[in-house]
Amino acid sequence: MDIKQGDFGLLLALDALLEEESVSRAASRLGISQPAMSAQLKRLRHLFNDPLLTPSGRHLVATSRALSLQADLRRQLQDLDALVRENSAFDAATTQKTFRLVGTDYVQAVVAAELENRIRRAAPGAKLAFLPFEPTTLWQSLEDDKVDLALATGMALPEARTRTALSEVFRVILRRGHPLLAEELTLEAFCAARHILISPEGGGFVGIADKVLKKHGLSRSVSASIPSFLLAPAFVANSDALCLVPARLASLYADTVASCTPPLELPGFDVDMLWHPRRHNDPAHRWFRQQVLELTRQI
Repeated sequence: MDIKQGDFGLLLALDALLEEESVSRAASRLGISQPAMSAQLKRLRHLFNDPLLTPSGRHLVATSRALSLQADLRRQLQDLDALVRENSAFDAATTQKTFRLVGTDYVQAVVAAELENRIRRAAPGAKLAFLPFEPTTLWQSLEDDKVDLALATGMALPEARTRTALSEVFRVILRRGHPLLAEELTLEAFCAARHILISPEGGGFVGIADKVLKKHGLSRSVSASIPSFLLAPAFVANSDALCLVPARLASLYADTVASCTPPLELPGFDVDMLWHPRRHNDPAHRWFRQQVLELTRQI
């Protein structure tokens, strides 16, 4: 059997079968009946001269031949999908598309509500999915079209398209009524105070401020570390500890905690917008990127 004489829909069926390892689930995924999918599998076995999926207990498992095809097949189908999308019109007013954005808790706290408002006004039928930031699987998620955009700091993804979305500096947050608010925060008072540290990896007690202080022969006391920026305002509001957080986050919680400028010069950081090159010319993707960029310029 020559693929040029066959049905390219067979390749979609093969992709679904290898992903699901189940005839019934693959059929459901493509919106066809189970007998129709079984017929597709029979044709695929003839085409590739291989069983492709073999029974193992109550499940099907891919053969080595099938596994060797899977990654290349997925890339080819994604390229074809991108080709179709690039030549399709996009109408924000009528789209029912779901846009998926990955970001840290800090980024989502800063942009999520305003982005949802912006998208809802321009594209009332669209949906937004805010997904957790998993650095080790981010590129694969972009590659597999499970994520449209990522907003992240310090991600070395040379394959991705990148553009700076936000530039940030740090502020010190502390509880309202804290004695140190009575006058300008000095470096001596900063070092003498208790601190909490945001450690996204968990359990860290050394941050950028500690590295800068060490260069000047100084140190501070970090008594607790927490895994999320969003925990910091509630923690600080109920203690005498100080905490360094991004300035936009400090502004977001201005009703809960006070803030001031750090008494030492700390490097800021950029939040980059990343996406897969395959999506660059997709009209819907271009529109979504523009919405995110315009919002980040405003905030």
